Amino acid sequence: MSEKKHVLVIDDDVQLVDTVKTLLESVGYKVSFSYQAEKGFALAQETRPDLILLDLMFAGPPGPDGTEISRRLDQDSVLHDTPVIVLSGVKKALDMPVKFGPDEAYMPVEAFLEKPFKPGELLAEIEKVLG
Repeated sequence: MSEKKHVLVIDDDVQLVDTVKTLLESVGYKVSFSYQAEKGFALAQETRPDLILLDLMFAGPPGPDGTEISRRLDQDSVLHDTPVIVLSGVKKALDMPVKFGPDEAYMPVEAFLEKPFKPGELLAEIEKVLG
C-alpha cells in the first residue's frame, strides 16, 4: 500500500475498536476512532477518511444510531462518496430472523458484517470496498 488509507471506526465497544485498530494498523492503514456516533460524524467531517466502519447500536446518552449516521453521511456533500461498512451485532441482539443489510434508502452503506466477524473477513471486505 503506497499511500496509507485512512479508516475511521465509529463503535462504542472499546475492545472491538482496539482490536480493529491494531489489525488495520498492522497492514498499513491509518486509523482514527470515536466511541460515540455524533462525535464520530463530526470526526468524519473533520478528517475525511477513505472508509468508515460503523456500528449500529450505541450505549450511553440518547443520540443518533448508526442507521441515522449512515444516512447523514450519505446526505453530506463532502462525505457522500465515502464508503461505509457496518459492523454490528444488531441481528443477533434483536434476534432478527430476516436479512439485514445495505439498503439505498434505509441504510446507504457498502457492506454489512455481523459481529463477531473474523479478521480476514473484515480485511477482505475493506479491500473489496477500497479497491
